[in-house]
Amino acid sequence: MRTLLFVLLVIGSILVLSTGNSFAQNPVVQNNIPTTSTTLGVYAQLVIRDSSGHLVSYIETSRVVVHNATKFNQMIDNNIDRFKRTVINSGGQDFEVFQLNASIVHQSPTIVSQNLIDVAAIAGRELLAAADHDGYPVVAGDNVTTYWTIIRSLS
Repeated sequence: MRTLLFVLLVIGSILVLSTGNSFAQNPVVQNNIPTTSTTLGVYAQLVIRDSSGHLVSYIETSRVVVHNATKFNQMIDNNIDRFKRTVINSGGQDFEVFQLNASIVHQSPTIVSQNLIDVAAIAGRELLAAADHDGYPVVAGDNVTTYWTIIRSLS
């Protein structure tokens, strides 16, 4: 009887452990970017500093959802001079690595759990990408700098 209980416990543990999947384990291509896009990955690093410049928090995330890959790539192409651009070669394939920084000083206390890339549109702002993360609290005067890194294949 004890042997049967032990075997069932081991099998149950294996089943429970095999079903977990964190965002850190997901491959880059699962950033909700259609496979027809040349964009391979979008990453965000966030540095939160208080009004005196002291580091409050640092967050990294690869949980970025691109809402419209075509417009996202057009935005990159149309604003290429605003990005720091590097070309790297891996396995005989060339890739573009773009970096862009954006800062905001918060005017009121809040909790932020998403950082966005959006553009002006006729109907207001159009969301192109959203970086989800665990969130951080800010108070008035806190400065948040988001460091965006975008990798796409060079055709």
